[in-house]
Amino acid sequence: MKQFGLGVVFLLAAVESATAISCYVCNTTDSTTPFQCSEWFERFDTPDLKPVDCSNVYGAKFCIKHIGRFEACGILCYQCSSAHSMYCSDMLVADEASPFKPEPCDHVFEAEYCIKSTAMHDGIGAKRYCSSRDLGNYCNYVRNPGDQIEYRSCIYTCDTDGCNSAPRSAQFVSGTVLVVLIPFIQLLAASLLRKVTL
Repeated sequence: MKQFGLGVVFLLAAVESATAISCYVCNTTDSTTPFQCSEWFERFDTPDLKPVDCSNVYGAKFCIKHIGRFEACGILCYQCSSAHSMYCSDMLVADEASPFKPEPCDHVFEAEYCIKSTAMHDGIGAKRYCSSRDLGNYCNYVRNPGDQIEYRSCIYTCDTDGCNSAPRSAQFVSGTVLVVLIPFIQLLAASLLRKVTL
């Protein structure tokens, strides 16, 4: 009986290993095996790479060959919460001393937007993250359960790398100041030029 049990175990192991596929696993940018994973892999040369057993991938039935020179890069967003770090605040997030830099949003499927939300998470503060949806730009007043005061809560959505760093109001104010100051500076320069020529 003991021999029969061992025979069944060996038979099951052989069947499982026979059903697993083996695939070449390589990357053209891998410096440990250069030129081993080209587009014409196995057509014109004999690679040093050996197929790898894919039994560790549940239900693997196909090997995939991804070809192309570059992979598409997604959007880069600031990803932090001021509840966890003071450097996520509006004044410090884009500072050179800040540990936060715009990071790839590869973990969010079809991420196209950077979001900055204020006063929605843990009361006061900001949260910056990636999104596959345009959440719009708006502000509301909300009262969290147990709080006596209302918070001004805002959502800002943008679609360029690192755009969720500075507050929109600061961007708007600086743009408005420039629009107002440029004609004034031109007028001042013209009047000074007239005085110099007289």
